[in-house]
Amino acid sequence: MNYKFGDYVQIEQKRFGVANEMYTYKVIGRLRSDGWVDSPVQCPDTETIHDDIEDVVACVCCGVDERSILHYLADDCGVVE
Repeated sequence: MNYKFGDYVQIEQKRFGVANEMYTYKVIGRLRSDGWVDSPVQCPDTETIHDDIEDVVACVCCGVDERSILHYLADDCGVVE
């Protein structure tokens, strides 16, 4: 997917004891990197370094923490309809 600034995406959040939930994120930018938050996202959401360089999107979590910009694997993002 060719995400760009201002697009909204959904990323799966890990829930314990219940079904996982999809959160809405706003895309700030797109780049290639070896560091991103793994999906489903767990708390605390921390970026980890991987062996490969992949397409990632820089996002803020809408309504939850709009001050923190983290990177997520583009293939883990779903389009908001």
